[in-house]
Amino acid sequence: MQNALKFFVFFSIILLCGSCFNPTNSDTNVKSKLGSDSIRTKKNAVIVREISAFEQQFVDSGLVDVVKTNPKIRVFLRYATDSNFLKRIIYPSLKSAYLEKNTAQKLAVAQQFLSEQHAHLHLLIWDAARPVSSQQIMWNSLDMPSHEKGRFVSNPANHSLHNYGCAVDVTLADQNGKTLDMGTDFDQFDTLAQPKFEMYCLQNKKLTQQQFANRMLLRNVMKKAGFSTISSEWWHFNSCSRWYAKEHFKLIK
Repeated sequence: MQNALKFFVFFSIILLCGSCFNPTNSDTNVKSKLGSDSIRTKKNAVIVREISAFEQQFVDSGLVDVVKTNPKIRVFLRYATDSNFLKRIIYPSLKSAYLEKNTAQKLAVAQQFLSEQHAHLHLLIWDAARPVSSQQIMWNSLDMPSHEKGRFVSNPANHSLHNYGCAVDVTLADQNGKTLDMGTDFDQFDTLAQPKFEMYCLQNKKLTQQQFANRMLLRNVMKKAGFSTISSEWWHFNSCSRWYAKEHFKLIK
């Protein structure tokens, strides 16, 4: 009996000592907690997208990334690719569409109006703010006399509203990103692309009723949000006059 009692006491002491040196003790528990916190921190970390020096100039000019005003707006910058009439990239490393703050807010409202009528449709931006330097590249890319270039590209010396972030080239797209049929592509320069000839084209069946209806839908939501149109391009919308832009906003050089 005494031997059994001694053995029990001895065994208890061994267990007690062992727990003092157990590697799964407090130090390990602290490491475990730190480890779980590290994982949680990584999950909650905000990923900041690096932007190029070219894109930084838009930010420095106080322009707004349009999608941040309304995430339903879609962007496919045609001059950031070679999918344009010049067949060359004009905007290197530009990922987002930027506009002057008030213009961006108007576009967000236009998307809201569109969503109220057609929940599955999105505004799709083809071009937004454009530096004068890019305007000059476009101007120089046209191999024709200066008096003819104005039909295709605004003279950089005159400073387009795009150069202030106060104009946007936009169309409509469905939930799959497919653009609605407007009768022409972006930067098509014949009469079919010009609103002033729409009724003529409609009457002569060069423009279908559906194509005309699609243009009118785009035009209506944009005008309701405060934009104005021009007579030569169905995709182009101005937020203000050129005079007002020169007086109130920074020129993007």
